[in-house]
Amino acid sequence: MTAVIPSIHVYNKKTQLINNPGMAAKIAVIGAFKTTETNPKLFMTVEEAQEAFGTDDTFNGCAVIEDLFVGASSLLCVNIATESSGTWTKTIDATNLATALAKIKGEDWDILFVADTLTDTLIPVIDAYLDITYEMKYPAGFVGVLNGSSTAADVTSAGLAGEHCYALLTQQLEVNGTTKSLIKSGAYLCGLIAGMNVGNTLTMKALTGVTGVTPELSFETGGAGKALLEAGIMTVKCQDRTNGRYIVVNSEQPNGLDLYINRVRDYVVKQMSLHQFLGERNREITLNAVKQELDRVKNQCVNTLDLCEDINYTVAKESSSCIGITIDSILFAGIITRINVYVRVEVE
Repeated sequence: MTAVIPSIHVYNKKTQLINNPGMAAKIAVIGAFKTTETNPKLFMTVEEAQEAFGTDDTFNGCAVIEDLFVGASSLLCVNIATESSGTWTKTIDATNLATALAKIKGEDWDILFVADTLTDTLIPVIDAYLDITYEMKYPAGFVGVLNGSSTAADVTSAGLAGEHCYALLTQQLEVNGTTKSLIKSGAYLCGLIAGMNVGNTLTMKALTGVTGVTPELSFETGGAGKALLEAGIMTVKCQDRTNGRYIVVNSEQPNGLDLYINRVRDYVVKQMSLHQFLGERNREITLNAVKQELDRVKNQCVNTLDLCEDINYTVAKESSSCIGITIDSILFAGIITRINVYVRVEVE
């Protein structure tokens, strides 16, 4: 009989984040996980996801779990990996991406992350799919990484991103002294965005935990940083090397709007779609109830959460089974990108 040394094991279990008003932190991730599971799975913690899908970093889906949970309230995971006679297929192409996206169509999530570099064949698939989810009143955006052969290739790819892009990244992030792969860097950025109130911008804001970036880009005329910035690709630079402060230069996206505008737009549309009224009997009072609920949503978005300046909308009964809600306009505050300081020097 072998004596056993008594011991106590302490496990750090992360607390689940809650989607409070103004938050849109539910991430859907499509990638290669070390499992033959083909159905979408929802996880509330890192531990749950890793227990089910493994921790093998050679599978990109497994590799990004911890980074996404930096700010995610939940992960809806869809596996594209397949196994045959001990050989795994992990590549994401247009066909298996479309198949994976179809499995979560109509579900309520906020941000899509594809655990692979986005090519010119994958981005149109994502954009077309998010067009459909927008029409279904389940609007969402995507965060992804580009790894083109050149700056020009990345700029071309960004031009395919359309209206639903929240962030594109081409740089590797160093987080707390450790340089992450490009895909894990994108996942970390996605997690940070998920953990932000939708009304927050990243323009000229420091990225929490980021202590370095590769490559460091030039923003002079002709520099790669300037070209990527103008294409709506999120670029990171050092603002204060002594204190390790790395900022996003400008979070304007390929559609010409800031990250916060794209996120707030989707948040408002989702809130004002009033999914809870579907299936209700359409009595006369129902229209009044809809108006009251829309007024509540507007007041919360404009006055309580300060997500936008104003929302103008109309509501009308179109038939015995249909209520029409038209959001005529959402008014946003602009982002300050230039400050002029005038100095007068007097010598007595």
